[in-house]
Amino acid sequence: MIQHDVELKKFDLHTNDILKRDFYKDRVVESCPLCGSTWHIKYGFFNGIQRYKCKVCDKTFSRTTNSLWSYSKKNTRTWIEFTELMTENKTLKFCSEKLNISIGTAFYWRHKILQALSIDTTPDSLSGVVHIGKVIIKENFKGCRDKEILAAATPREDIWIIGAKGQEDSMFVKPIFKFKYQWDKVAFNEKVYSKIDEKSYIAPYGDRYINLVAMKHNRNKSIKIDTEYRIKYLWPNLKKWLSIFHGVSSKYLQRYLSFFIIMNLDKVVDYMDLIYERLFEGNRFIKTDEIRIRSSLF
Repeated sequence: MIQHDVELKKFDLHTNDILKRDFYKDRVVESCPLCGSTWHIKYGFFNGIQRYKCKVCDKTFSRTTNSLWSYSKKNTRTWIEFTELMTENKTLKFCSEKLNISIGTAFYWRHKILQALSIDTTPDSLSGVVHIGKVIIKENFKGCRDKEILAAATPREDIWIIGAKGQEDSMFVKPIFKFKYQWDKVAFNEKVYSKIDEKSYIAPYGDRYINLVAMKHNRNKSIKIDTEYRIKYLWPNLKKWLSIFHGVSSKYLQRYLSFFIIMNLDKVVDYMDLIYERLFEGNRFIKTDEIRIRSSLF
């Protein structure tokens, strides 16, 4: 007698197992995630995924350990669908209803992905014609219930975000400093100017401080360049994009900016590219209880 599976539950289970094995089959494990030792041996399989045993601390781990989806109770398909919805800029409420997960889970998943993306989106150097602009936004304490923090933050300070684009298909968009009474030259030099190749040409957009930096760097020479509209219109584009999330807390700002960078590169990236090329490389895991921990914006 053949047992029927009208709702295809077994099929879904097998599909998820196959998807999971496929995602992790090429993931390279270089060291023990617990002690950092590179001395480990293969130690069988679990659900088709390679396991290892560390010869130093004697602990076992697998190719899934410390990956983005480690320890998640939800299946692989749900994570993939969530990543797709996230690239479409869907709200947490929409994702929650579509995937039958809580809004809290959707919030933490979004930040797990944002944290993973923030690891390597900032270029190490900028060369060629380097276009530089700035955006100024007010501090945001969305979700903060600490009255002392809110009281100390009145009035809210201006956060300077510097955007830069070189000849490579990469962008630099990063909070640099809080503007109180003067331009922070030290912070700018350390976080932005130090990345610019000395033979490059700086094209400034709409700021007198950046203009002065450009004049000094370019030694007063001037060349004809094409306008980089992603930098020229950085402020309206970023403002419109952040409005999708109905405000972003300053402590999470850098994570969102990393996602903004990917959305503005020349290379067309879909959600599967995002998963294979960025989310499954190296250690991308962050514990849920670490997501809300306040870290330095700069």
